[in-house]
Amino acid sequence: MSAQRIRFLVLDCDGVLTDSKITYTEDGREIKSFNIKDGHGIKLLMRAGIGVAVITGRFSKALEHRAKDLLIEHVIQGAKDKRAALLDFSQKVGVEPSEMAYMGDDVVDLPAMALCAMSIAPGDAVEMVKERSDVITSLAGGHGAVREAAEIILKHLGLFDSVMERYVG
Repeated sequence: MSAQRIRFLVLDCDGVLTDSKITYTEDGREIKSFNIKDGHGIKLLMRAGIGVAVITGRFSKALEHRAKDLLIEHVIQGAKDKRAALLDFSQKVGVEPSEMAYMGDDVVDLPAMALCAMSIAPGDAVEMVKERSDVITSLAGGHGAVREAAEIILKHLGLFDSVMERYVG
């Protein structure tokens, strides 16, 4: 792990921000559940000046709504090649992958994860992803893993105490 400076955390959606389940209503609408603690972890990163982006292979209106609620500006959906999507995103925002952390849970995330300074897997990621990750959270995707990752990043960068100052004085 060469994470001297992390300017962005890039997240997969299904299995990272969610618990991998997709529920369909009778009329075919998709329902996803997001963890409120993960959302607060994202806010903590943003307060520390660390951007957050989502790169996902699927399309989801629920993700669009959640990203809007959290003020996540960069949401890339339908990315079948996440490595290419990450490189395009990197160029767009002017931040090298070597200044990014990437959190993914399945093999489709590995090519993008390999480019980043820090690779993070939720505790319930597939084994191959966990084997190739710098950090494995104790929590599962959709159950606080993103919050845990956010705190790990903030501590790694020496920013945790200053971000927590507003809560604990």
